[in-house]
Amino acid sequence: MRSTIRFILISLLTCFFVVAAHAQQVFKCSDGGHVSYQSSPCVGATLRSWDATPEAVDPAVQARIESLRRELRPERRTSGRTRSNRPGRSPATACEQARKGRADAYAKAGLKRDFALSSHWDNRVHDACW
Repeated sequence: MRSTIRFILISLLTCFFVVAAHAQQVFKCSDGGHVSYQSSPCVGATLRSWDATPEAVDPAVQARIESLRRELRPERRTSGRTRSNRPGRSPATACEQARKGRADAYAKAGLKRDFALSSHWDNRVHDACW
């Protein structure tokens, strides 16, 4: 008797989870010129419907993505020499000079400024100010 009740209970629970994990549908509906998206079938005209069941995420792929994100994050140095700590130059002064040089170069080039010029001066400002 106990095994029969246990079997029925497990069967009911299994059916419940199977029903809860059914495919999800998305419906694109049109009602008097207004377009809406909903999970239940449309009352008016159905323009389109598709399956929106999320795909399973592979843990190996997720781990690889996280490791790439960590590699690409800029490192914040707490010790050691950085580019802005050059001997004999104040970082604020070097930064101001680089910004002034960039502004002068941009003003001189006008609308004929190209990528090489912009890249050169932006890198100089970055090196002096960072």
